Amino acid sequence: MELQSMKTDRRRRRPALSCVSCRKSKIRCDRNLPCSACVRSQHKTCVFEPSSRQSAIQPTEPQSSDNTELPRSPGANESVYVHHGDGPHEDHSAISLTGSTPVDSTSQGHGPSYDVKSLLERIRELEHRLEESTGQHLVSNITRASTSGPDPITTCPSYLSGNLHAMSKSVMSKTRYLGQSHWMNQVQNFSSVLDIFEQVCRDQKSELIALINKCKVLARTIKAQRWPVLSFKFGSNIPPREVADLLIDAYFRTTESIFRILHIPSFRKDYENFWLSPDLVDVSFLIQLQLVMAIGSTIYDEYFSMRKSATQWVYEAQCWLISPNQKSRLTLSGLQVMLLVCLAQEAVAVGQDLVWMSVGQLMRTAIFMGLHRDPKKLPKMTQLRSELRRRIWNTILEIALQTSVDAGGPPLIAFEDFDTCAPANCDDDELTEDDAPATSNPPEKFTDMSVALALRTSFAARLAIARALNEISTQHTYDNIIKLHRHLSTAYKLLSQTLQRFTFTERQPTAFQRRLVDFLVRRYFLALHLPYFRPAMSEPTYAFSRKTVVETSAKLYTTVFSFAALNPRLVRPSANDLGLMPISQDDLARFATCGSGFFRSIVSQAAIATGFELQNQLKEDDSLGPPTPRVDLFNIFRDSISWVYRRIQAGDTNLKGLLFASALLAQIEGSMNGLQDQKFIDATIKAGVEAIREGFELLKLQVGPSPEENATKNDTQLSFDPMMTIDGDWEYDSSMQNVLFDFTSVNSAFGPTAGPEMMMADFTQW
Repeated sequence: MELQSMKTDRRRRRPALSCVSCRKSKIRCDRNLPCSACVRSQHKTCVFEPSSRQSAIQPTEPQSSDNTELPRSPGANESVYVHHGDGPHEDHSAISLTGSTPVDSTSQGHGPSYDVKSLLERIRELEHRLEESTGQHLVSNITRASTSGPDPITTCPSYLSGNLHAMSKSVMSKTRYLGQSHWMNQVQNFSSVLDIFEQVCRDQKSELIALINKCKVLARTIKAQRWPVLSFKFGSNIPPREVADLLIDAYFRTTESIFRILHIPSFRKDYENFWLSPDLVDVSFLIQLQLVMAIGSTIYDEYFSMRKSATQWVYEAQCWLISPNQKSRLTLSGLQVMLLVCLAQEAVAVGQDLVWMSVGQLMRTAIFMGLHRDPKKLPKMTQLRSELRRRIWNTILEIALQTSVDAGGPPLIAFEDFDTCAPANCDDDELTEDDAPATSNPPEKFTDMSVALALRTSFAARLAIARALNEISTQHTYDNIIKLHRHLSTAYKLLSQTLQRFTFTERQPTAFQRRLVDFLVRRYFLALHLPYFRPAMSEPTYAFSRKTVVETSAKLYTTVFSFAALNPRLVRPSANDLGLMPISQDDLARFATCGSGFFRSIVSQAAIATGFELQNQLKEDDSLGPPTPRVDLFNIFRDSISWVYRRIQAGDTNLKGLLFASALLAQIEGSMNGLQDQKFIDATIKAGVEAIREGFELLKLQVGPSPEENATKNDTQLSFDPMMTIDGDWEYDSSMQNVLFDFTSVNSAFGPTAGPEMMMADFTQW
């Protein structure tokens, strides 16, 4: 009897390696999951008891160690391995969440139901695998946020800029977090200028600070005079037909030719109807008309004489967008207005630093309306409507990418989030109200969409750079930076070849289109390599980045002002030279001079990078004779100061960029002339004071016939009376701590990032 009991115990300890079904049928099991027998018999489930898998690797006798898990009964939440079959008609009605109903009849009579519990266990296992495959990035971020230590933060206290916090791939100034593509990350490159003026600002009787504050008060007065009195009667400030025609033509030949938003024949038709019956036109078209004129007014003349009207048109559009009954604006016309507002804000300088936030709302509105889905996957619509949706979505992606680089923020664009196809390569006149799909012309034929489609070919490469610079989860080595550079170089060459195909065709890109596309793409090379520009001055490993930044900066500036590098200036530029400067009729140059946003910021960034390179070239010059800078770079930097004067004459109220550039030029010229120590410092301060004094005189011309009265009135409200008297005693006021370098605004100094390498195809000259 005892022997029989021992045999029984041994049989029970023997692991069952076959599946439940094979054991019940008493057939050989190959122990796969599912096994071949279950596959042949088309069982819905192939179930193994826990001991069949675990006993093979676990000891049969429980161990005394505390870390060993004791064997558990399958009924006590034991794991059961199960595979769901692929039968054509699976019956899910037999599955019970309580585990009381078996799935397979073969398990009936076996005490507790292994199958239901095994199904639940299998579900948990699959959920875990799915989480690992799709949520790994999120989990890693959460884990890193909870386990990793804080990033090192360098705080730079200053009377001029306040506390500037430098972190990994970003800086934070006041309430703004600015990513790596933002120009603020490069401010530390010019510590030689900042340190000098830091000492000047500590002087309680500083003439420079008094001048700065006077200019600041005048700037506030000028901006206040531009603010319109909103009556909510849209269209009350439309210019005469002759002027309106010029403004609309200016918009269509420039901005609309790159960023496709409107259907030009439809707009022209509504425009004619407006002049026939102004009171009967739809309000949405009236807002579109004003925004088109606002953008066109930027290049209407050299001095932006219509700035006040353009500002009013932008404000009216913003009021229309936030007025009640917003659902009524969930139309293509409403999206077109939102896009035009973003472009007009940058062109006219109405909240141009905050456009990135507006673009975020624009993108979510477009997704809410389904523009992220291709029209062929939506209910049937006309050919014109389908193509307009594709064009608007394509422009939204481009504007979102551009503004993210300007703002130093992540682009928040993923290719997995949309499936909208590229717009068809066709002219506006070819789009009809038919239901048939639009016929796309061959790529060799130049159409109204050719330039926008060519720019689209480089989108993926540019998006990768924006992500690498501004997304906090990306950590790139210098080798990865070189890979990104190569990818963008390849895309740039493809873009160049695409546009060069039209050189000998009947229609071809205009000079403005070629130069602007070149301008927009090259900025990403500059943005990619600027973080390594300063280290490259002492580390040869980054020499390629230094070369790319310098050559790209020179190319960017000369793309806008083509003769700058070849036009030597024998004397330092000043406001007195404005009358001798030729008035430019070039659209791109006028956008850079009168406009704002990326037009101004890219040129500014390129100019400042050029100045910094000149300064370091002179420091590195170890020849016996006087140090000599690179002539073309020196001409470009001098010309950039003349450009800043022209901007102030055209209505720009910011003088900090003028002060900064003038002081840097003085240091470059001081190094060329052998100035040292105190003479070097005195020359820097003198140049800054003279530049601000001349800028103040230009601001006075903008205020009107009695600027002193307006300035004094405004100054009294702001409690800045002592600042208006240059010769009097000036007490330092801590409330004016950030008056010199207010880094929370892109207007505060020279702008953001920019573009590509020089050893590649250049399609701006053909």
